[in-house]
Amino acid sequence: MKADIDDDDKMAVLKQLLGDDRWPLDLRLTSEEITTIEGLTLGDLVKLAERTHLNLRANGSADFKEGLSEAIAATPSAGKRIVKRSDVKEIDFGDVGGLEEVKQKLREVFIWPSKYAVLFGKCGLRLGGGAVLHGPSGCGKTLLARAIGAESALNVISVKGPELLSKYIGASEQNVRELFEKARQTKPSLIIFDEFDALAPKRGHDSTGVTDRVVNQLLTELDGIDSANEGVYVLAATNRMDLIDNALLRPGRFDHKIRVDLPSESDRADTLRVLCREVENVANDVDFDALAKQTDGYTGADLRGLVLTAQFEAIDEASNSDETPTITMKQLQNALSQRKSKSNKQQTREVGHTGAGTRVTLA
Repeated sequence: MKADIDDDDKMAVLKQLLGDDRWPLDLRLTSEEITTIEGLTLGDLVKLAERTHLNLRANGSADFKEGLSEAIAATPSAGKRIVKRSDVKEIDFGDVGGLEEVKQKLREVFIWPSKYAVLFGKCGLRLGGGAVLHGPSGCGKTLLARAIGAESALNVISVKGPELLSKYIGASEQNVRELFEKARQTKPSLIIFDEFDALAPKRGHDSTGVTDRVVNQLLTELDGIDSANEGVYVLAATNRMDLIDNALLRPGRFDHKIRVDLPSESDRADTLRVLCREVENVANDVDFDALAKQTDGYTGADLRGLVLTAQFEAIDEASNSDETPTITMKQLQNALSQRKSKSNKQQTREVGHTGAGTRVTLA
């Protein structure tokens, strides 16, 4: 039987492994349990069935549902990180304002090879590879990574770097191995590492040696992209690429370094349009281009906060009447003034000098 069986078949396979005669007709699983099962490979299903049998034997005449639920809860976490297609379709590149050059690069690296696999194969280009999205916090790196899952036909496995780290010796490396094995079994697949610098910092600076061993394991897994990992794509997102071990950034591993910088004026206008598109009512007097000129240095997250502040003001005003909350240019300007005022208060303040001209500042 194939390891990459369809989601619809996985429940039937599990029933067969556990014994159709033992499966209660009125058994109802939670949506979370069903999602976990759909994220498993054939090998995982076999292990799940074995674990269920062990639970039932250990507890004597324990309830079948209880034994199965305990087994599902104990299923290795790597199996739970596969993002279902229905979960990632809600965000695509159209939901990310601006950043057209970055989007195009991501299409070339991840979407085209998976969409035109036969053509790439004829050209002798390998299917699979790695890229790093890097830049200031709040500029849309995580959002772009999520959008790739919806734009492509790849099975997405998403994880935050620190989630793979464990205090137990060898467990962190095992988590990395399981993650890549899951990706191989479900290829074409995309592994998304968020906060990658926390998982793979430069070696030699960790007194425990945990992250050093994790980096070594990552190097081993990434070097397999040319062979066993063909069809496995890896995307890392980080705010601090300077902290990542240099060996990971060499050609053949993370080949592409894609900078996601602060949005330009046109990007900010486009982002504001996208954000306000999600709002039910926006007044005709809203001038996105004018707002973009006034928000130099704002990140995408800052712009989202700006619109959210305006929404709260619109709701507050509408609560005193029967009118539907509507965002106006005045409310957005008020929100902009509030955020600039807070920003000024939070800026570093000079409070004096010590010694030979040493300046003391408070953030």
